[in-house]
Amino acid sequence: MPASPSRRSRKQRRFAIVGALVTTMLLVPAATSSAWAEPQAEQEQANASAPLQAAAPATLSLSAATAITGEKLTVKYATDQLHAENWVGIYPETVAPGDSPSLLWKYTPEASGSTSFTLDLQPGTYHVWFLARGGYDAITDKQVLTVTADPQAPAPLEPGDPLAPVTIDPVTTTVATDGVIMREFFTETSLPEGWITAFASPATGNPAYAGWQQTTRSQWSENVDEMRDRFGRTDRGFMVADAQQFGADYFEASLTSAPVDVHGLDRVRLTFDSHYRGAPGQTGEVFASFDEAEPVQVLSLDETTVTSGYDGMQMNAAQDLMIEVPAKAKTVQFTWSFTGGEGAHYWGIDSVLVHQVQAATSVEPTQAWVVSDIQGHPADFAVGLQRFAELSPKADGLLMVGDIVNSGSVQEWREIYDVMNASEAYRPRQTVATMGNHERYASGGFDANFARFLEFAERDKAWGEYVLEGPAGDLPVIVLGQEIAGPSDVPMTEEQVRFLEERLAHWTALDKQVLVLSHFPLGNTVSASWLPWYSKHHMHNDRLTNIMVNYPNAIMLSGHTHYPAELGDWSMQRRSDRGHPDGFWAINTLAMHIEWDARGENTSDITEVTTGDINRGLTLDSYGDRVVITAYDFASNTELRQVTIANPLVDFTAELAPDEKRAADYSGITAALASVPQHLDRFTPRSVKPLEAAIAAVVYDLTADRQAEVDAMAQAIISAIAGLTPSEGTATGPETPGDKTDDGAPGGGAPNATEAATDGALAQTGLAGYGWGIAAALALLAAGGAFVTARFVRHGSSR
Repeated sequence: MPASPSRRSRKQRRFAIVGALVTTMLLVPAATSSAWAEPQAEQEQANASAPLQAAAPATLSLSAATAITGEKLTVKYATDQLHAENWVGIYPETVAPGDSPSLLWKYTPEASGSTSFTLDLQPGTYHVWFLARGGYDAITDKQVLTVTADPQAPAPLEPGDPLAPVTIDPVTTTVATDGVIMREFFTETSLPEGWITAFASPATGNPAYAGWQQTTRSQWSENVDEMRDRFGRTDRGFMVADAQQFGADYFEASLTSAPVDVHGLDRVRLTFDSHYRGAPGQTGEVFASFDEAEPVQVLSLDETTVTSGYDGMQMNAAQDLMIEVPAKAKTVQFTWSFTGGEGAHYWGIDSVLVHQVQAATSVEPTQAWVVSDIQGHPADFAVGLQRFAELSPKADGLLMVGDIVNSGSVQEWREIYDVMNASEAYRPRQTVATMGNHERYASGGFDANFARFLEFAERDKAWGEYVLEGPAGDLPVIVLGQEIAGPSDVPMTEEQVRFLEERLAHWTALDKQVLVLSHFPLGNTVSASWLPWYSKHHMHNDRLTNIMVNYPNAIMLSGHTHYPAELGDWSMQRRSDRGHPDGFWAINTLAMHIEWDARGENTSDITEVTTGDINRGLTLDSYGDRVVITAYDFASNTELRQVTIANPLVDFTAELAPDEKRAADYSGITAALASVPQHLDRFTPRSVKPLEAAIAAVVYDLTADRQAEVDAMAQAIISAIAGLTPSEGTATGPETPGDKTDDGAPGGGAPNATEAATDGALAQTGLAGYGWGIAAALALLAAGGAFVTARFVRHGSSR
């Protein structure tokens, strides 16, 4: 049969694994396999049982030896080897039939006749072959065809410059919008301020790995890889505790953060990039110590929680820990502890963030369904749409992230249209599609396949912009895609790259989270993209990455890899040494057809294997202040993973501690004490005593459920200050008429014995004239009252 374009550049190594299946497909007559065959409407196949016609000498001729691309070519043929599956195929001049797929082909079942081709071919020289019985035996000599460019056609598109500089000012965020109260990264040479390390081992090992040490990806895997190179979340340095490379039989290392202010919060989130490879007897732990109290374990990675040797959930992963804050706690410190003996592996960490916990929302979301990599399985697509309708029946968009069909033939698109039509009653009103590599494999050339995709996508370019309109407001979607046949999987024009820059800036100025759809992942983002043959699919990979890392509100959805949700890098933040410190989010859209995974110790000789036939997809809920993405398995009807991505451009509403756990607001008392006159000896003792009593009555360390008591204390001080009466002859103000001392004498008399003793003691502290109650209050204030108040105000309900 004519070889369909199944031997494609993407994942060629994969088909070696399932080579028998591919070989079978290549040898089956095209009419028997709709997934691989040219469409019936284009085949002109005769019934094999038709009466034989008169034999004729075998001939093959062309209507023209030279033709313009896009023109029609007529091929006349005759043969005395009559067969229903004789065929004519057009190949590049350098390709022999059977070595690689034909570019154009048709059946020629008659003894003689003609067939025609539309020459959707690039300019060049081609060979036209007349081949026998669905195979590759030539019936006649080949004919040479020269295809030239259309002189009237517009100039061909050219890729933009992949090395063009990116000069974008990164988005600026603060704790008021991103809720991050501590963000630390690690350079190659120094620890963040206030961080400390400790290390213990009875043996002498490699000093470069004595305890927690700074390194880079290339340095860490230079001498031994063993999955170290998979830690591809950042271009910066990071910390590693590597017992294996230290080389001794015992290793105990700790890394402790500086204190983090958590006053007024009920819970905090600790997140950090983590690359942990487990081994028997090895332990990785995280501890939290509040106000320097005994540390409490908040994470344990050991043989009971991690599969030794290889655990995909712990490789190139992100830990996300929710931690309760004890009542009235002010600070917390975190410690990473790694211990192991002979046979232990390693732990790498980076990008340590402590977040306020985002308060719950009651907003009805704008929703989308997300699918990719259907690849000739329309029945799976139909099942997935039905499951989506059960999960989020009010969705506002269907996002299709490439490889919608298997090769791009008319028949395959017809099957997708059938599913779309059958689901019209419950499918979202808007469909957004991006082109993958499988849309361009059918015979006819890139332009013909590209045109069929554009017809389905209902636009005139590979790229574009959409807005999903829903209850929580508009959700912008930017679509990227291949628009030129070569030289790589995703060459882009300068116009498309500039479009991405402009639209990201536009939506960011409007404080919107933005979805960016690309069938191919950017390198070192989601699962498998750390592999060399995935990391450079985009011709403009580095330039696009350097654009995206400036926008922490950008979320890239990509397919192509077919890797499972049960991996640490299913969703991830891609960071760089430039741009916003949090980079951008990347999410793997999974697949509706067949799943793959990587096997092997070293990136240089990694292999990929199929792990099963699957049917998976995502739901996406946008609430305006966050996006929630959930991964589902439609075959088992189960939820797999979920990630919440806060919008770092809008006000962040923190989850505060309940009143009984949160310190009361003492700012009123602080202000009242600040207004106490400096020289109380200028006022009558009788009027000072109420002030002394009000100050002495102040009780610190009350919780917010007793705020009324705190406010009453402040008011008592203010009232007492207002009642102060100047002594006779002082210059502090007019004397209040009728003011008397306790013995009935006019104010301003000599102090009694108790007052004199008090003033004498106060004179030694510089607080003479305030009275013992005032001194005690000011001492309490100096000990922490103002500290408590200021911390509460900063993280309180003012947001």
